[in-house]
Amino acid sequence: MARKPVEGYFVKYMDVVWAVKGCFHPENFVVAVPHYYKGVKIKRLNDALSLVKEKFPHLLKYVEEIGFDVPLVPLEESEILDPFNARTEGVVKEFTELFHDVGVTGSHLYLGRGNDIDVLTFNRENYSKLVELRNANVITPLDEVEESEVESLDMGDFLKLKRKRYLEGKYKGVPYTFKIVDCVDFGKVKEVRDFEGKIVVERAIRPYTLPAVYSFKDYLLTSFRTRFTELSEGTVLYVKGKLLVREDFKDIDLDVSREVKVLETR
Repeated sequence: MARKPVEGYFVKYMDVVWAVKGCFHPENFVVAVPHYYKGVKIKRLNDALSLVKEKFPHLLKYVEEIGFDVPLVPLEESEILDPFNARTEGVVKEFTELFHDVGVTGSHLYLGRGNDIDVLTFNRENYSKLVELRNANVITPLDEVEESEVESLDMGDFLKLKRKRYLEGKYKGVPYTFKIVDCVDFGKVKEVRDFEGKIVVERAIRPYTLPAVYSFKDYLLTSFRTRFTELSEGTVLYVKGKLLVREDFKDIDLDVSREVKVLETR
């Protein structure tokens, strides 16, 4: 039976390629943002949401499990692009064969070509394989950042975190990104408040899966973005954004933060 699309999948709707976001999706819809529009790749989340407001405002609906108006793309009018059905060859095929239960997403999925390798898996054991390959120098750290992908974090912090991450790197000189999706139910949002302050990552609860989850005092920090994975315990952040008061916990959602600054990292 086909898996319902979650983070890492794409859909085609109204001649646009949409990136499916997160794990919660209302029945018959997916929460998704435009990723490839009229031949242009949209990397920043804010740019994608601005495009929705301008061109597809009819898709915006409030979802209480998310706490905001988000684009809901109807599945019955869409083509699902399944990473686990993607055809691979060359260095992409070679890289993915190093792991178990993986699919290929990104431009190789929706265009059939690309300059990097985007991998999706639901198998957490693949993280240990990434660590093993890095220690054997089969894969190497990323040492560059494209300005078009910088958002929330500044360029320096973005690169600093990339270099430390196993989920991003290079294989035979080709950049890769690895998404390990392990869905969890966060419950409904009861209230949204502004938040600004210094945060210390006290416990890395789920640092390498999406969603990533960390604890600070009586808050949880959450993210579905690779840029906020693998934060080490003791990392100090300045965050200006939103606090989502959920049914069971207070959620500092890093993905909707206007600014995140790395003050100290371990």
